[in-house]
Amino acid sequence: MNTLTVHLYVAFVVAALAVLAVWRRPERRITLYVVTLQIVIGVVLMVQGGRVPWYHPALAVLGWIGYMAANAIARRDRASRNALVVSAVSSLLILIAYYIGIEAVKHGYAGG
Repeated sequence: MNTLTVHLYVAFVVAALAVLAVWRRPERRITLYVVTLQIVIGVVLMVQGGRVPWYHPALAVLGWIGYMAANAIARRDRASRNALVVSAVSSLLILIAYYIGIEAVKHGYAGG
């Protein structure tokens, strides 16, 4: 199995987690770890010569930062709804990055 295939399989997991699991703190933390793994795999693909629109990794990193911020907000104030709002925005960014990545593969992604 090549690196791109692993990246795509992890992307399916990330998309599912972004929709289903970021609404509570423990699941948000798991999502953060999986997104971190996904970004690392993406960096490996780019180092190997993979090409993707610049906004694909940018959106993924912004979503990752958002999950980090949501975890920090939840640690400071467990009753705050702000963590939920930040998680929702982060999930949207992650899902847009997912869509862009899938489209890049369908339209001739080269690399890995």
